[in-house]
Amino acid sequence: MKMRIVAALVILAVVAGCKKEERAALDTVTSSAATAAPATRSEAQRAGLAAAPPSPPSALKPDRMIVRTAQVSLVVADTAGSFDKLTTLVESLGGYVNDSKRWRDGEQQRATLVIRVPADRLTSVLAAIRKVALRVQSENVSGEDVTQEFVDLESRVRNLEAAEIEMRQLMTTVRERSKKADDILEVYAKLTELRGEIEQAKGRMRYLSQMSSYSTISVELIPDAAAKPVVEPGWQPVAVLKDASRSLVSTLQWLADVAIWLLVYVLPIAVLFGAALFAVVRVARAGRARRAGA
Repeated sequence: MKMRIVAALVILAVVAGCKKEERAALDTVTSSAATAAPATRSEAQRAGLAAAPPSPPSALKPDRMIVRTAQVSLVVADTAGSFDKLTTLVESLGGYVNDSKRWRDGEQQRATLVIRVPADRLTSVLAAIRKVALRVQSENVSGEDVTQEFVDLESRVRNLEAAEIEMRQLMTTVRERSKKADDILEVYAKLTELRGEIEQAKGRMRYLSQMSSYSTISVELIPDAAAKPVVEPGWQPVAVLKDASRSLVSTLQWLADVAIWLLVYVLPIAVLFGAALFAVVRVARAGRARRAGA
């Protein structure tokens, strides 16, 4: 039965404009069913599979679709102030902070930001970001051309939607003329699979369009080493002295434990082992002496 349905689909796709051959294909499907009642037309609609017109090719997409990303490390005098300046700057230029993190490294604060800005403003935003820093530690800009992938997805969507139309025609024919529910369910399953592939491809196209229309900038804010104090605030020499004393006492205790183990455990065993060895040597010498006297 599956081979007959596929054959009918091929015939419909090749001779879609020819009523005579289309009728012959429908008769092929009709001849394979004779007993079950036809299903209602509302089945596909209730499952969200109502016929939809094919999506037209995108006429607004740019000639080239480039996904640009940048990584910048900035040395700043005031991390918190620079963080706020960058946030305000990006928002004023039409971008937004997608992710951010702040933490303390000793007594100094560090931060990272992930910024999304319009692709056509990437150069101007990078120039504005550099002005916030005392100096730029590192900067890297890269781009990925996704134009070919977008065009391939666009072609795939058109082909899938054309196949979906043919499958819907076949679904109508099977519902009207077939007498087996299995035939309807088989076509319905293929139709659902096609719709899933179409939505997946369209979702990828939307993602590529969004990623190419906005660029991503990862910014790391590093506190200036010159601003770091010579003596860390909160240094407590008394506490350090106590820690050193505790370490000394612990070391002396360990040495005392070793000495006790040597005297109580190791020394007796060594004495016993030495006495046994001495006895064996004496017996051996006595045996050699007797053999020499004989």
